[in-house]
Amino acid sequence: MKIFQIFYDDVTRQQLDPAFIALDNSGSERPDWFEYWPIRKTLLHSTFDDEEYLGFFSPRFQEKTRMAGSEVIERVSNSKSEVISFSPFLHESALYPNSFYQGDAVHAGFLKVSQEYFDQVGIRIDLRQLVQDQTRTIFSNYFVAKYRFWKKWRVLADQLFQNCEARDGPLSEKLNAGTLHRGKQSYQMKIFIMERVVSLALELEKLNAEIAVDQAKASIYGTGQVFNHFLVMDALKGQYLKTGSAYYLGIYLNMRKQVIKR
Repeated sequence: MKIFQIFYDDVTRQQLDPAFIALDNSGSERPDWFEYWPIRKTLLHSTFDDEEYLGFFSPRFQEKTRMAGSEVIERVSNSKSEVISFSPFLHESALYPNSFYQGDAVHAGFLKVSQEYFDQVGIRIDLRQLVQDQTRTIFSNYFVAKYRFWKKWRVLADQLFQNCEARDGPLSEKLNAGTLHRGKQSYQMKIFIMERVVSLALELEKLNAEIAVDQAKASIYGTGQVFNHFLVMDALKGQYLKTGSAYYLGIYLNMRKQVIKR
């Protein structure tokens, strides 16, 4: 098991959990790729066994998940799952049919650009019809997976990387275009597609991630009625995926409208 935690400077280095392996991304050659760059370099220049668990977390992991590194190590040690999700913020996944819809809500045009990219490279997926519950929705690269899954992730990630680097047409321009994030325009659209490569890989491989984060503990809404609505909404999506019954999806969509109004 190797779980890395990325840092960018002295401030973020102070945030690292001692249970994780510090991964230096200060002085990055490609700061425009953010976390993908140190992940890419590690996968390119290191050797791992297919059964070995790997993870790459940001400095804010404990802040977002309310989990210590020791808890993560224990959970992974007791797991046999291919992919283990530590992705918090259930409301972000429950409120939208899939993570690409969620991205479109905060980055105008994200869904359209993502679909255009997938169509161009031959990835057959219809984002407007895609429904994913929390077992296939992972944000911030907060997951640990066996290296054999990372190899599949890397194929998709490298494909996106090459298309962005080509800068050979309108689509490449859209992928490299700036989009507003945290009040800044210094982030490019490609970063947020890259963040969702794990959800894409889970979908293409028909894999469900084991949920290892305590969503109630990580919830920014506490555990009252609002949080309960998100739990129910995620469960409705899960039942729709299990049964294929449009009834569950209909209830989910109606409940979503009510929660958005509130």
